[in-house]
Amino acid sequence: MITPTVRIELPESLFKRARLQTPDSARELVTFLLEKHVQELEQSQRRQAYEAYYAVRTPEDQTEEAGLLDEFAASDAEIAEPRAGSSG
Repeated sequence: MITPTVRIELPESLFKRARLQTPDSARELVTFLLEKHVQELEQSQRRQAYEAYYAVRTPEDQTEEAGLLDEFAASDAEIAEPRAGSSG
């Protein structure tokens, strides 16, 4: 398995401004920022996919989904109600 590698050179002034004492701490910071960026991209793509899906649903699909949500709501309410005679 090949692990992708990214090489980033930080100017010394930025390195000092970020108060990073070692290249390892800089690497951890850059890794964190890149991972956060990737997560935000994935969320954006997922949001766009949902928007595209919901934009083309038929009225029948919407009605079916509303019925399923009603069924789940009833089940959720049953689970959330405390049972008579149970303690705790």
